[in-house]
Amino acid sequence: MDRHRQQTAGSRAALLGAAAIGALILGPGAARAAAREVSLQETGYLHAIGEPGDTIDERGHASGTYSCSITVHLTIISANRVTAVFTVRPKGGSVTGRGLARFVQKGADGYFGGTIAITGGTGGFAHASGTNIGISGVIDRETFALTVHVHGKIDL
Repeated sequence: MDRHRQQTAGSRAALLGAAAIGALILGPGAARAAAREVSLQETGYLHAIGEPGDTIDERGHASGTYSCSITVHLTIISANRVTAVFTVRPKGGSVTGRGLARFVQKGADGYFGGTIAITGGTGGFAHASGTNIGISGVIDRETFALTVHVHGKIDL
């Protein structure tokens, strides 16, 4: 290889390396080719909106990796299973998803645990993805106050 081709190849490699580092520093909106994995640890505190029935709409705030607002639509599908559709709104966009959890009633509380998957996003989170993200929590069956814990990895 002649000297000019070696310099050109070296310049391309340097530019690609700089772009990858820039994407990591600047975050999800910088360069889509350089996806990054984020370890997610969130705790949300929500309250019911409207009249609960077989479906319960909840709204609140999560704190942790991304401190942000969250809305959840819970549907009771059997005595021991619930589904959830959620939207979180971290700075720079939103993330939506759905999940399935087992449900157990003990006294005035209901405990749940299962997994969620990301189904879409907007803004800087338009390419967010993730499956088998753990979810657990408790719902007060009298007030419908919901505490939820989410943990896992997402790709941005």
